Amino acid sequence: MQPDTRTHYGTISRLLHWGMALAILLMFLMAIAWHINARWQSLIPVHKTLGNALLMLVLFRGIWAIASEQRPKPGNRAVWLGHLALYLLMITVPSIALIRDAARGRDGLAENTLTRFGDDWHGRTAWLLLALIAGHILMTIIHQRRGEKILQRMAGRRNPQNFHEK
Repeated sequence: MQPDTRTHYGTISRLLHWGMALAILLMFLMAIAWHINARWQSLIPVHKTLGNALLMLVLFRGIWAIASEQRPKPGNRAVWLGHLALYLLMITVPSIALIRDAARGRDGLAENTLTRFGDDWHGRTAWLLLALIAGHILMTIIHQRRGEKILQRMAGRRNPQNFHEK
């Protein structure tokens, strides 16, 4: 298992990053599927389970990032703010759904202020998250094309002789 270094993310950071990416991709695909065809609404419980798992992964990744002594630093303030916005939305989107689901059926009502809020804002914030993810991917491609080797930090192989780089 490789640790984080100043130039590369380690095994745990990479597993968390790509696990979160996969969970988000699957959740969007499921949501699109059941909006296109109601028969796919049977995927809603899986979507909710993945959302809860994503929330746990995001929180764990945040703790892991704070605890890591060695890890790549953001290139500039825009990079830092972009990642902060991604993390805030990855917490906000499932939290809104959890609030909505907890409020459903309270006071004998199927719809109340919190469920309406959740119905209105869960999807909106999810689409905003998708837009930020698209920007994240686009910026990775731009930096990569400039020769900055950004993708190698999270996906590339590390040179074995640099395994203990500081």
